[in-house]
Amino acid sequence: HDPGPWFEETLASLASQEYAELSVLVLDAASSVDVGPRVAAVLPTAYVRRMDGNPGFGATCNEVRGMVDGAAYYLLCHDDVALFPDTVALLVEEAFRSNAGVVSPKVISWDDPERLIHVGMTMDKGGSVVERVQPNEIDHGQHDAVRDVFIAPGGATLVRVDLFDELEGFDPAIVAMGEDLDLCWRAQ
Repeated sequence: HDPGPWFEETLASLASQEYAELSVLVLDAASSVDVGPRVAAVLPTAYVRRMDGNPGFGATCNEVRGMVDGAAYYLLCHDDVALFPDTVALLVEEAFRSNAGVVSPKVISWDDPERLIHVGMTMDKGGSVVERVQPNEIDHGQHDAVRDVFIAPGGATLVRVDLFDELEGFDPAIVAMGEDLDLCWRAQ
């Protein structure tokens, strides 16, 4: 919904993916200006669907369930992420290797790629989300090993299609924050 000036970089990062089986579907949740021309300029092979309203990220992502056939995975992305060219290939490879239903990459700061944002999250005994990185933590490769996490943070999340369907996607009642927590909790 109403992506900013970074959107073309996001699209270019999807276009640069080394994963040959990647098809891109852009769901425009009633942006004030149609994003179709912006998408076509950078990623002409992408499909664009403009929605009548903005039900929130999770409910918008759920639309993919009735639109895509034959996929093994969905990579659900926000409009403000830029992926390295090997991201999708590595996520799919890890999902197969570890038989994971939900996989997410290490997330670094857009403006300062040495700063870690997320490496998965967990929960404490009271049900509060706990980050696995410290604020402003510098990436020295200390979190490069694959590990199980309770929550795969939204932004760029690979989800096995059969699991997403069984869970009936994201909870459409969650419109602002927490849809990633809810989906992962139900997946667990």
